Amino acid sequence: MDSAVIIREFERLAHRLGIEIRYTVDGPSGLCTIKGKRILFIDRNLGAASRVELFVSEFKSLDLDGMFIVPLIRNLLGSEDDGDV
Repeated sequence: MDSAVIIREFERLAHRLGIEIRYTVDGPSGLCTIKGKRILFIDRNLGAASRVELFVSEFKSLDLDGMFIVPLIRNLLGSEDDGDV
């Protein structure tokens, strides 16, 4: 599957979760909470594969129970249940 499609799906999921995505230059990448708001910082210099790896590693730590996740993303996260109860 095209990395751009995967990234777009993760960005959509982030939006649904209330996570802001900020693309930065030469900064650290990762998910953090600032003043109660979750923000995922992504270095613009990361390649597409590295961005996908970042999304997967950060989103694996989130509580996604009860949330519909498209099968492509669910498979990357290693989830067996799509949350659609």
